Amino acid sequence: MVIDKHLYVGRMPGINVIRTIKNIQKFKLCPGVVLITLPLSGEGLLEVYHQPELTQTHYKQRSNDIHIVGIASSKIQAYSLVRAIIDDVYTATGGFDCVSYFRNYEKLKLGKTDRKDETKG
Repeated sequence: MVIDKHLYVGRMPGINVIRTIKNIQKFKLCPGVVLITLPLSGEGLLEVYHQPELTQTHYKQRSNDIHIVGIASSKIQAYSLVRAIIDDVYTATGGFDCVSYFRNYEKLKLGKTDRKDETKG
């Protein structure tokens, strides 16, 4: 299971996010936590799961395929994060390829920084 280092985090009142992330990596139950992942099926942009669902055996066996890009305290908040992620992907790439965006995040951000530095002269 990969938790992206550029994780999108919604407001999570009363929840210690760092401890929650560690528990997620250990496949411990985290009720009230909703995760946004890159698509496990190979199709679509992103997928939304209640965290306890990912503790099932089927997902444990596929743990290397699970790439978490967002964490929220409700499905509604997760959908807002999905919208923000897709907006960022489109702004950065001009497209909707979320998988490439997260795999090439550093290169995309460096590219933006380089262009800004060039304009300053």
